[in-house]
Formats: sequence, C-alpha cells, structure tokens
Amino acid sequence: MPPTETAVDWSRLWSDPAMLRLRRDRRSFFTIAWSVFAVAFCVLVSFAAFAPDIIAKRPVSGLSIGLILSLAYVATVMGLGAWYVRRARHWDTLAAAVLSVPATREREVAGNV
Repeated sequence: MPPTETAVDWSRLWSDPAMLRLRRDRRSFFTIAWSVFAVAFCVLVSFAAFAPDIIAKRPVSGLSIGLILSLAYVATVMGLGAWYVRRARHWDTLAAAVLSVPATREREVAGNV
C-alpha cells in the first residue's frame, strides 16, 4: 500500500453510530424522494394515457391542464433536486465527522510504530 493511504477498519466504520445515522438519514431521504417522484410521474403519465380529454381542457386561454400538470411535474423535480442539494451538504458534514475519527486514530497508531 502506498504510504499516503491508510488502512481502514471497515467493520468499525460500518458499526459507528454516526455512520449508522448517516445511512439511516440517506435511506429515509431517498425513500421519500423516490416516492414523491414516482407518484408525480405516474399521475402525469396516467392522465396523458387514460384521460386525454381532461388534460386537453383549457381553463385559461392558451393554457391546458396538461401543460399545468407538466409544469407542476417539472417544479416537483426541481424541488426534489434542491432538497437533495441541501441534504447532501448535511451528509458531507456527517461523513467528514465519521471519517475524521478513525483517520486520527490510525495516524496515532501509525505514528507510534
């Protein structure tokens, strides 16, 4: 192994409470985000496939319900993207905290040898 790399105790890393919190937080985020995305997509496609007469209606001149649903879908995806960026910053902080503790201990052990 090159001298710049350190050995990682993966079993300790994966059982670290901070790492478990990070994994749980990411899993819950992606479950919710994927569910919101799937529902929004299914609603849009279902209306287009099974109710074309409804999405063709124009409540306002030049603006159909299909266009309104499509814009709502785009807004939903953009909102999910913004939410992801916000959460990812938090996950980066948690990951840095998880990695800093074992790396410090490994450097101490390596320095004592």
